[in-house]
Amino acid sequence: KAPILETAHDTVEDESETMTMTTTCNNYIAGRIVPPTSNQYLDVLNPATSAPIGKVALSTTADVDAAVSAAHAAFPSWKSKTTKSRAALMLKFHALVRTHAAELARLIVLENGKNLTEALADVAKGNETVEYACSLPQLSQGKIDVVSGGGITCRDRRDPLGVIASIVPFNFPFMVPHWTLPIALVAGNTIVLKPSEKVPLTMYRVVELLEEAGFPEGVVNLVNGAR
Repeated sequence: KAPILETAHDTVEDESETMTMTTTCNNYIAGRIVPPTSNQYLDVLNPATSAPIGKVALSTTADVDAAVSAAHAAFPSWKSKTTKSRAALMLKFHALVRTHAAELARLIVLENGKNLTEALADVAKGNETVEYACSLPQLSQGKIDVVSGGGITCRDRRDPLGVIASIVPFNFPFMVPHWTLPIALVAGNTIVLKPSEKVPLTMYRVVELLEEAGFPEGVVNLVNGAR
């Protein structure tokens, strides 16, 4: 299977050297890489040099509808899994993020302009939320309370909501998307993610790691675009 990151040229080494990359960020819908129905792309620029480092898809409402439909189709099966089994996949993803932290940080340097130390912190803080999500089998347990002396009880339980949309800004390419993504997924929801068109490379790589961790088709979808 072809890698999600379609990279024609890559010389990313460290922040003290020239960092260049040419990447086309398409959409990821129902486990497949698909181009936008518009067939239009926007240049992604390195903020330090203003040099183009890739292209990002300019999606249409048809692309969004396809992603939402894929997420809806995947939801019944995904929510029927136990929280523990969903957390097990997230734990695999957590390990993959640790393994690829330097790679992810260099993508952040390239597209966002942070120095490497700040970029590594961006990844580390985001992965802390992933770690928190892995504890949801314990944290999200329901409870039954006695609310009066007349034998009335109150049952508290947490159910998945359905398809979650996550539209995130450019300033923390890894951390901010992970305020939504890991908790929503372990809680049994499916997701449609729209990263900033200024920094699409990082989450495009993250989707590949989620697939490697074993998340089923349609559970995670990514739609790029300018709005």
